[in-house]
Amino acid sequence: MGLEEALARTPTGERPRFDTSRGSLVGSRCTGCSTTVWPGRAVCHRCGSWDVEDIAFAGTASLLTFTEVHVARPGLEAPYTLGQVRVDEGGPLLFGRVRGLTEAVRLPCPVRIVVSGTGSGKPTYWFEPAA
Repeated sequence: MGLEEALARTPTGERPRFDTSRGSLVGSRCTGCSTTVWPGRAVCHRCGSWDVEDIAFAGTASLLTFTEVHVARPGLEAPYTLGQVRVDEGGPLLFGRVRGLTEAVRLPCPVRIVVSGTGSGKPTYWFEPAA
């Protein structure tokens, strides 16, 4: 792909991030090195290729680590939980809000990705235990 074609691609800030009809996150995968990212990018950050495709990620992931936050922020009352997950089926590593954890949680913990179309300033996606 030449520079003209790369510049004609949808810029990163304008790429879709959510598919609320399917309830999934939409990112990109490089066809050259298979790197996946969310949100999607116009150019692969790993190898620099412009040959990236938009993909809808799996709705499940593995929670790898989490922490409880005690400082409120607009739209979120403290305490709330943030965690890092690895999206299943070769998806990216993500960071976001986790809901519904119990003290008995063991890591890695299977979670599902919930996508909300509220658009009210609150997180539009979060992770919940799959069981």
